[in-house]
Amino acid sequence: MIYDLLKAYRVYLVEKMQPATAETYYKKLCLLFEGQSISDTVGKLDIDKILEKLGKIKYKSNFSQAKNAFLHFCEFQNIRLSAQTLEHIRELATGARKKYRKLKPILYSEIDKKIKRIRDKRLKLSYQTMIATGLRVAELSDIAPDNCQVTNDGIAFIFTARGGTKAVITVSATEHLKLYQDLQALIENTLESNSKKLFYSANFLQRKAKALGFACHDLRRAFAKLEHKKYRNKDHVMDKLRHKSIKATNIYLRSKVKI
Repeated sequence: MIYDLLKAYRVYLVEKMQPATAETYYKKLCLLFEGQSISDTVGKLDIDKILEKLGKIKYKSNFSQAKNAFLHFCEFQNIRLSAQTLEHIRELATGARKKYRKLKPILYSEIDKKIKRIRDKRLKLSYQTMIATGLRVAELSDIAPDNCQVTNDGIAFIFTARGGTKAVITVSATEHLKLYQDLQALIENTLESNSKKLFYSANFLQRKAKALGFACHDLRRAFAKLEHKKYRNKDHVMDKLRHKSIKATNIYLRSKVKI
């Protein structure tokens, strides 16, 4: 049955990638398979119909998701596509166009004002630390009191970066004296209360940020622009953001956040 086949594919995706990506690929494949009656042996899979549906997708992002969903399915079912079919898919990809969205500018000055008005000290420090360090919300929320090293020069946070590698980032006492003092007090209070985490959870921080009219990732974008304004050096910003490519850094420097 096609339902059982797709259900098994869904499990296969979850084991290989993030849940959100897996769910996207699963839904895209369901759309590609609409109108086909295939068994669990996929013996009746009509590749031409798949290619026809791929060819009707207008935008690159949607095309890429559907294409990847199909290629992962082929891998899952050990289906070997011919060189001609793969070339056809590449040709279809060139026909899809980018979908541009007009982004509404977000003023950093407005974000900063909203954060300064927050009464919850821990919540305020969570956002201020993200602006001062460029930490992703998932990285910040995972920091425990034991991951903090306090010296007279600053506070070093040891965290798990994207990809599972350990990294260290520091809040300088010279550059951010008030933040340094407040974080020092937060660390001491958190240790005394035996709390496992220094900051709030990623979901909580994202939800509160949305209510205030910005996204947590806007704080990382703001950090990138503030660093570039200070040093006028893209390589420096790339290093601070821990990017592997300057292209990724350029995306941040062209973001909707206005300094």
